[in-house]
Amino acid sequence: MPSTTRQPLRTSCVLGLALALFGAAAPDARAIDLVPDLFKKEVINSEVWREQEQYVALAPQGDETAPPNKHPVSLDVSEVRDALKSVQLWQGGGLLRDEKSSPLLTKAQTEVLARYLAEALARAKPQEDAVFAVRGYAEIAFDTLKEREWTSGRAFFADGKLNIIIGAYQLRKDRGKRNAEAAWGVLNDYSDLKFDTGSRDSASTKMPGRVVSATGVAVAGGAESSRPDWLLIDINKAAKAYREGLVPDEEKARDQKSQRDAARLTLERREMREEMARMRQELKALKANGGGAGASVEDRLKTLLDLKSKKLITDEEYQKRRAQILGDL
Repeated sequence: MPSTTRQPLRTSCVLGLALALFGAAAPDARAIDLVPDLFKKEVINSEVWREQEQYVALAPQGDETAPPNKHPVSLDVSEVRDALKSVQLWQGGGLLRDEKSSPLLTKAQTEVLARYLAEALARAKPQEDAVFAVRGYAEIAFDTLKEREWTSGRAFFADGKLNIIIGAYQLRKDRGKRNAEAAWGVLNDYSDLKFDTGSRDSASTKMPGRVVSATGVAVAGGAESSRPDWLLIDINKAAKAYREGLVPDEEKARDQKSQRDAARLTLERREMREEMARMRQELKALKANGGGAGASVEDRLKTLLDLKSKKLITDEEYQKRRAQILGDL
């Protein structure tokens, strides 16, 4: 008899433990428990940077049918930084709510990825992607507390664009398990976390909004694509658009006026140089034929006055030449 009741009891304990860990209902996509996947481990070829659970590394493409990347590639860190800053996410739209945009990545995440993705892609081979996981902080409890969250994915350079596939976006560790771990003194230990770094095959995360289509920024397949997690960034165009967007309209108007004024001044100077060259030729011809003996006194005086008005001759030269012309009468 004891042996017949022990197995159901053991089974119920296992089921109870599973429910306690994972919950009876499916967790929200942005507030899930990052339990390590014991059956799938990301293959890392080499690490470029690591800080606790955060990292940027090189890994295989993961898709044997994918064409080779254009690696290695040399990217300017400041250009990558400004390009990433230009990526905005529309969120919050709905009944009686206005849709608003916010940066896809935090300032700290942008700084880390700009620096280390550029380094990784400069070292990457054509069949390697850069994979990453970076930490952010979400405001909770009426913005009085902050909670850790993570964004992970992969990046590669192809067809002249930086491709970024988001595998997990703003994911948080389950609070219930976090509180349980606190009892064992491991509240701030996240070193064992495993992150989804995305795939070319299909989207692995549900974005909480849509990426804003802007200069240099698009999603794979176009605006109606089923891959809002796959970003295509023309680094130079996106970075330039971002910097231009920082300039106030008043300053832009002043710059445009300055450019117009500079262009007009350049044209006037060129016309003046051409006129001066013509007048010099006239002066040279006037001197060559003995002070313009072949021309009428009136024409000679008019030409002389033109030279003086254009400051091609001094007042002293004008008076001297005028006296000579009048002396020929």
